[in-house]
Amino acid sequence: MRRKKILVYPHLCNRKGDLRKKWYVEISQRNPRTNEMERRRFETLEDVNINSFSTADERRQFGEKIVADLRQKLETGWTIFNDTTRVVYEDQTQYALEARVYKKMVESNLNAVYWLARYIEEALKPSGLRAETLTTYISRYRIFRLWLESKGYASIDITAINNEKIIAFFTYLRNERKLSKRTYNSYIEILIVFFNFVVKQKGITANPVHSLPENYMFKDMGAERIQRDDLRRIFQLMDRDDKQLALACRFELYCGLRPGYEVRLLRVGDIDFREGYSKVRVLAFNAKKKQRREVVIPDNFLKYLIEEWHLQDYDKNLFVFGKNGQPGEHCIGKNNLRYRFNKIREKLGLPLEYKFYSMKHTGATMLAEQGKPIINIRDHLGHTSIATTEHYLNRHGVNNSQTIRHNFPAI
Repeated sequence: MRRKKILVYPHLCNRKGDLRKKWYVEISQRNPRTNEMERRRFETLEDVNINSFSTADERRQFGEKIVADLRQKLETGWTIFNDTTRVVYEDQTQYALEARVYKKMVESNLNAVYWLARYIEEALKPSGLRAETLTTYISRYRIFRLWLESKGYASIDITAINNEKIIAFFTYLRNERKLSKRTYNSYIEILIVFFNFVVKQKGITANPVHSLPENYMFKDMGAERIQRDDLRRIFQLMDRDDKQLALACRFELYCGLRPGYEVRLLRVGDIDFREGYSKVRVLAFNAKKKQRREVVIPDNFLKYLIEEWHLQDYDKNLFVFGKNGQPGEHCIGKNNLRYRFNKIREKLGLPLEYKFYSMKHTGATMLAEQGKPIINIRDHLGHTSIATTEHYLNRHGVNNSQTIRHNFPAI
């Protein structure tokens, strides 16, 4: 991408040595509010005007002093614009800025690039997200920034990024990038969070992400909950042909473990087999939010672990999902279980929306449909807030409907 010029350093305009004309020092700088290069002339330093000198050498020497003074000011954050609000934006995703003048930062105050960079550094990175998730979020913010640039909005005051422009961005995501509904909704969520941060920091007064166009155009291939009859068929085939995969799916279903690190890196010692106290310890470096948690093991699943797998008899340092279908010193590969689940799904001719991750969704929705308290479901799934759990369940078309179903008053 072509780099934009943001600064022309101060330089002396000596009018080709003509003392009859006014000499001056000139700076050109890009105005962050208009995105245009603007020039300013400086003739005076400490109340002395360069044109008060009668010889060319005197004017040249004094002009060099003005240049040095202006360069020093630039390095401390001064700009040529009459804006007393000191601001900075850091362009993490585009290009290295001119050294020493802004170092890693460009002076601006209210533009979207600044706020995106600040949000990433102050809120997103310290949030404890796993590296892969963090990379995905930053990538999506980068797409937003690139779109703003393509429309000439990247350097304008962020208060000008209104609902109309946000709607235009989501129309672009839907019509040109042709995103699935799931990914489209993910953009909505992360931009709401970003603009809430800006509101909290008093950069804007209201969040512009609302009243967005629905995305009905493209099929959403995200993981969906598995219907009961299909769930029975899947487990019947796995219990016969792939018992290790069946065990992994049960850890998702019964304990709400995430299929990546939380299942794959589980060790025997992370499981407490004591009846009445049984639980799975999810260590911080395996958890999505990098927060340790303990998950209750339902009685029927505990019985399965003890009687079918005899896991309590294995060395506590072994990975539960080792190679060769048994606990071992080395865990299986990152995509191993997912590929095996896909083969089971294909054998049964089930929808592509049924994915390995669907087992976790299915267990959560079963708890909700049984009317279990949402605070318990939150803790079981490892969410940080009830709002996250409510959104999670609503996304899968679930509410605590059993109370209504079985207790609706008769006429």
